[in-house]
Amino acid sequence: MIKFFKKHWEVISYLIFGVLTTLLNIVLYALFNRLFGYTAANSWGNVLDNILCILFAYATNRAFVFNSKTRGRAMAKEFGAFVTCRLGTMVLDAAIMMIGGNLMAAQGAAWMEGLLTGVFTHLNPETLMGITSTMVHTTDSSAAIAVIGGADGPTAIFVTGDLQSLWGMVVKVFSNVLVIVLNYVFSKLIIFKKK
Repeated sequence: MIKFFKKHWEVISYLIFGVLTTLLNIVLYALFNRLFGYTAANSWGNVLDNILCILFAYATNRAFVFNSKTRGRAMAKEFGAFVTCRLGTMVLDAAIMMIGGNLMAAQGAAWMEGLLTGVFTHLNPETLMGITSTMVHTTDSSAAIAVIGGADGPTAIFVTGDLQSLWGMVVKVFSNVLVIVLNYVFSKLIIFKKK
């Protein structure tokens, strides 16, 4: 078992610190969503939380994952390459959040409502009634209308802000998985490559 950890320490430690960075990213996203609203969390809030996570990721990747010992100019070059690659994945994350989180928010929230309704219908009808009444009596004034196509034509569905936030979190987690994989490839092949 110890041999396994020694042999695969780089990947294991990258996953550990990748998960920590992802958790920080998601917590900041949820905080910005709560403080500044859904749209802000998916736009400028997403950029700000990415910048904070880039700094955290560089420090942890440098020290614990790739054990970089560079100093001076070599460290500045390493940091520049790290930031450049992470800015590339930040642009990808921002595009996913703007398209999936903002432009598709109403459709995603309607999909979440359908999914939750289906799950809770099969689990316990009383639970479904409680969730439905909570969704109807929400104090949040934000809402959206989703238009979903069907065999008999488009259908408009009214959805609440809570479902939008849930959809936004799903999109954020999806985006983070994609970004983590790309960041590892960039870190391994470009930034912290063995000389």
